[in-house]
Amino acid sequence: MAAFLVLIIIIIRLYQIQVNATDCFYFNKGSCKENILEVAEKRQIHSVKLTAQRGSIYDRNNNVLAMSLPIKTLCINPSRLYKSNNKSIMELSNDLGLSEKRLKKIIDKNKNKKEFYLKRHVSKDFYLKVKSLNNPNLYFINENKRSYLGGKPFSNIIGFTNIDDKGQEGIEFISNKILLPEHGLKKVKKDNIGRPIETIGIIRKPVPGQDIFLTLDKRIQIIAYETLRKYITKFKAESGSIILIESNTGDIMSMTNYPSFNPDRRSEFRGKKIKNRAVYDLIEPGSTIKPLIIYYGLHNEVISESTIINTAPGVILLEDKEIKDWKYLGKVSPRDIIKLSSNIGAAKVSSKLSKKQLIDGLNELGFGQSLFLNLPGSKTGSLPLSSELSNSGHMSLGYGYGLSTSLMHLASAYTTLANYGNRVQINYLKNNNKDSKKDNILNRDNSIKVLDMMRDVVHSNDGTGRQAKVEGYTVYGKTGTVRQIIDGRYSKDKHNALFVGILGDPEPKYVAAVIVRSPKNKEGSGGLHAAPVFGEFMQHSMRILNDMSYANNRQ
Repeated sequence: MAAFLVLIIIIIRLYQIQVNATDCFYFNKGSCKENILEVAEKRQIHSVKLTAQRGSIYDRNNNVLAMSLPIKTLCINPSRLYKSNNKSIMELSNDLGLSEKRLKKIIDKNKNKKEFYLKRHVSKDFYLKVKSLNNPNLYFINENKRSYLGGKPFSNIIGFTNIDDKGQEGIEFISNKILLPEHGLKKVKKDNIGRPIETIGIIRKPVPGQDIFLTLDKRIQIIAYETLRKYITKFKAESGSIILIESNTGDIMSMTNYPSFNPDRRSEFRGKKIKNRAVYDLIEPGSTIKPLIIYYGLHNEVISESTIINTAPGVILLEDKEIKDWKYLGKVSPRDIIKLSSNIGAAKVSSKLSKKQLIDGLNELGFGQSLFLNLPGSKTGSLPLSSELSNSGHMSLGYGYGLSTSLMHLASAYTTLANYGNRVQINYLKNNNKDSKKDNILNRDNSIKVLDMMRDVVHSNDGTGRQAKVEGYTVYGKTGTVRQIIDGRYSKDKHNALFVGILGDPEPKYVAAVIVRSPKNKEGSGGLHAAPVFGEFMQHSMRILNDMSYANNRQ
């Protein structure tokens, strides 16, 4: 009788489970599962991310500079591995860079988890090795990894992403919202060890990130990088940067720094090498500011083209400093001040301008102001207030000391000069300037006069920038040599060598700015260290650009 009763209970119990899909019975009403199918479905049905690709970055000619590629990530089921007799995972300890003891500790620590990312972004060989183990508790998911086809020449401009493909530096960081995709979601059924076995439906479709097109030219960028590498090595310099701007459009065609870093090696993602020093570093512009001082002298009618300034006795003694020329220059005209780079001549022109005229003019050209470039690390620099400017500071500004600026600010100011006084917004995003208007901020006639004076820097027999010549083209330029500030004091043996040049026939078209930081083979000099970099870079660049309007005017 007892056996029959037990049999009846078993039959009723099976009926409840198999037909009514419940394990509720008289004895377990407080803890039973009323709908076993629903519980089972919850255990088997999961939402899984559908990975979408991050947007790609292209140069002006549609060459890919950065893109995301699919890659595998190794996952494990620690809850199963913890109990499993299959120890094949231990064969992977060397490939994972983990000891067997450490690997076992990871599994033990996560034994209550059904999924754990053991190794992100694995190689193809490693993927095949894991597959050959045929261990059901080891499986792969799809992710994306950033690939940088621009290499070192672009790395501190493009920047980089983290392992989750999110921008951390450079354009990758500043444009992260544009490049970032919207991942989708699908509902899948998983087997008893957590592997997806069936797709039930799409909850949300994935949307790839938007692509970005730059004004930079990959060919020119590589030329700039290789030119810098050659001369930074030759001069035993600390670093260097080059900027090239198409003056009419404001498009930045090259923005290059050396040394750079390998974008495929995360161990190199630190230090100054990851910074875009063309916009990040603040410098004093030195003698490169002299053409602008002469412009404002002409514009405010405190000098004319024929004005003669006596630099004798070759030194000006001030309360806190002395102003000297690199050699005794005697009587100089505005043309000579630019051509021969006279500090005393520039200081005297600067002092003829009122403090307000001087500061307002430099502000107008963008010094101490934002360039609205929207690049990480971009700095505005600084200008003193005219009301706080000392007499000594008033003269020092004439030869580029007493203010801080970036190489990009210098290039921007010269771009306005190249456009005969029309300021255009400089830009690194293609078609961003399509509808922008030019602001006329400088007098056209005076701009042309200053450009003509700058021609002598390169093309006269005694100009300081003779090594900046580009065969077949006219170059309007200016050298600069500036002592670096170290621990609050001007260094005697560390200099920034500068050259900013405008190239064009019959109209100026390209502006290039060069800085060589701390050359050690000789005392730093814009004419010796920056001018030849400009000359070689632009010579190769013009062959690549092959501008017919220039080719037809070759001398």
